[in-house]
Amino acid sequence: MQGHELAGGEVAGPPETMPAVRRGGQPARSLTSRPVGPAVGWLSIFAVSLGLFAVRFLIPVPVGMANDGDGARLMCGFGVQPVTGGRPPLDKYAFFGFHPANCAGEHLYPSSQHILLLGAQWLTPLLGLPGRINLIALGLLTSAVASFGIASLVMGLRLNLWARLALAAALWLIMADAAFFDAFASPLSEGATLTGLLLIAAGLVYLGRSWPATAFGLLLTGTGSYLAILSKEQYLPLALPVFLAMLLASTRPDRRGRLRRFFTLRTAAAAAVIAVLATATGFYVHWIATSPFAGALHREQAVDMTFAGIVTGHDNVRADLHALGLPASWARYAGTNYWTKVGSVRQDPLYAKYAAKITDGNIAHFLLTHPSRILAVGQYEATRALHVRVTYLGSYPPSAGHPPGALEYRVALVSRLEGAIGSRLGLWYLVPLWIVMAAIAIAALRRQDRQPWRREGAVLVLCLTGCA
Repeated sequence: MQGHELAGGEVAGPPETMPAVRRGGQPARSLTSRPVGPAVGWLSIFAVSLGLFAVRFLIPVPVGMANDGDGARLMCGFGVQPVTGGRPPLDKYAFFGFHPANCAGEHLYPSSQHILLLGAQWLTPLLGLPGRINLIALGLLTSAVASFGIASLVMGLRLNLWARLALAAALWLIMADAAFFDAFASPLSEGATLTGLLLIAAGLVYLGRSWPATAFGLLLTGTGSYLAILSKEQYLPLALPVFLAMLLASTRPDRRGRLRRFFTLRTAAAAAVIAVLATATGFYVHWIATSPFAGALHREQAVDMTFAGIVTGHDNVRADLHALGLPASWARYAGTNYWTKVGSVRQDPLYAKYAAKITDGNIAHFLLTHPSRILAVGQYEATRALHVRVTYLGSYPPSAGHPPGALEYRVALVSRLEGAIGSRLGLWYLVPLWIVMAAIAIAALRRQDRQPWRREGAVLVLCLTGCA
């Protein structure tokens, strides 16, 4: 027997699952079934998730992600730099303690990660940790945000108990995977990106319900969007799929017409949150267009795209260089990047003469005039990305006793499985996967049934597929 819909979109179970009634209208106590309230369920999942994150993070020694050189862009904004004690380069060890330094105000890079770092700065003395900012405090704070997202998403989807437990375990394994979790305690911005995407996913399932649920969903999606979209320049395009998903999730089926579902107070509230986020995104774009520091970043990225994406050594290198307007002698730099210590093109005597040719515009012109190379470049980058794990940045502090650059694999099920399945296939794995995911989500949206979690999950899947 199908359940019936309650106010606010909740669905009651069939009559045989409802509690028995004693005389006087009072529900009888069941000796076999005691449903757990939403608040108790949420707190239980949050506490267990955070506890497991803390164990995974700190025992037997703390783990994080070493600095690849970008860390100063964030940390110098707080006037701090890592205490290395004369150890090897920053990319070999994870240094957690940051003390005041004379780099204050240098390399200011706008990022939502600043919010998490401010929280870590406040938590550092509270937890008795050394330094002005200690990344152990940051790792614990980011773990708490991730646990909040997991609990909210699991309790938001209207599933049975066992499905919720399975979903919570799957989400925890993803977020705890070494490929992602190590960024939680690092001077980089990916911690904000990952937790932001999780909060977005959690918030979407609450939109379009009762007003308290919608308000909570907007709080989650708004906070998550701020963290993910504004974490770094490369993630600004996430605004498009996220904003569209927020509008779609805030609608409800309306038999009077498909368009009428978009003209409600709930969609208006979602649109207001989107407008605020779009304004913040616009300020970020203005910084990109006017900042000399952003210009320097673009030069770095253009060098990387040219020699690590196009001129890779796997095809006609000299023809590619000629089409890009670059000297044939630069074939020796195929497969390098801007920061290659020995053999980077920026160390070449001709670099100053041809630097004006290494631009986003020139790269775009090359790809548009060589459309077949778009697939080749995409395939090359996809095969690299599907290895998932960053392997050139160490995980351990010097005190752990591991060799320089050692990596931890305490939890690595997801990244190893993903790498084993798709790392050689690249786009031939990703594109069919995205198509199948989108098709299943669209079919679920079109299906008219009385299982609300299907529509909520479909919007969530469409959003994350769009982000991917």
